[in-house]
Amino acid sequence: MIVNNAATSNRRLFAIDAARGLALIGMIIVNVGPVAADSVLQRAWIAPYGRASILFVVVAGISMSLFLRPGQGPRRMLILVWRAGILLAGGLLLGLLPHGVNVILPLYGALFLATLILFWLPSAGLVAAAIIFAAIGPLIFVGETLDHAGDGSFELRWALSPGDLVHTLFLTRPYPFVVWIVPFILGLLLGRLDLQDQRVQKLLIWIGLGAAVAGLAASEILSLVFGPFESGYGLLLTGTPHGQMPLWLVSSLGSATLVLGLLLYFWSRVGTAARPLVLAGQVALTLYVMHLVALAILRPDEGFTFVEGVGISLLLIAGCLAFAYVWRQRFSVGPLEWLLRARWLELRR
Repeated sequence: MIVNNAATSNRRLFAIDAARGLALIGMIIVNVGPVAADSVLQRAWIAPYGRASILFVVVAGISMSLFLRPGQGPRRMLILVWRAGILLAGGLLLGLLPHGVNVILPLYGALFLATLILFWLPSAGLVAAAIIFAAIGPLIFVGETLDHAGDGSFELRWALSPGDLVHTLFLTRPYPFVVWIVPFILGLLLGRLDLQDQRVQKLLIWIGLGAAVAGLAASEILSLVFGPFESGYGLLLTGTPHGQMPLWLVSSLGSATLVLGLLLYFWSRVGTAARPLVLAGQVALTLYVMHLVALAILRPDEGFTFVEGVGISLLLIAGCLAFAYVWRQRFSVGPLEWLLRARWLELRR
């Protein structure tokens, strides 16, 4: 169903921006660290671990689906290639800084290039692709882990040869394409729905909640029954955050879908309060790069303690929200977002 009401469409876009801003905040908390948890309070604080980045990628898929909406897709393919190149090269350069963070931007570049094919698939084809990658991606990842254990091949860095760079980006840590393409495809599918339909929103909420709980519960039960798995194909039964395994995918995709459904369904009530998230989401790339630069300056060699991590995270989040507010008062897009938009490349009819 096509939504014709401009105000309704804007509300949908604002909710997606807010989800992107929320994912950014979660990623800041995780990137500052530490992610080890010994108490209930620490577990609550690092709840975004393994979930925020998935939400970030799902929202990227939704945004791409809207960017390549019917009638404009072929005209925007050149811009898409530009964006992929900037994210790949910029992400690798950003990885040279001593921030201690696995940079997600090269994955975005690879996913954007994949969109050149995914865009043309019908929804049924996208569903099939998501299922296939969800099944074989973790298998491939475990196989690569076993084949290259301890040789350092997981580090994505500029110095790798082109072949090693492609191999590392697509098959191994920190964000193996064969696994992370699944949340991106989910986003592409969600972007094709009428997200203003309350029936769709309720469906997202209930399916998301069910998947989030089921994936987490299944991993806990299997761990209790069979004991902890630390290596080998037994890892396929685990749900460790960022473990790249199916149960983690199910749970984290469920939580991302739940968050999106809740924001869309309750937007008329929370929209005003969520405005800082909207503004942050609209300049998320700029803020993502800024917080990594700040970490490169602030992070000690031994990392932060939990109390230090909470304090630094809150300062970075407050700074990002303040920057987004001030910047958006004067400019329509963020500086790096302007670079990605590349309006000068868009073909005109």
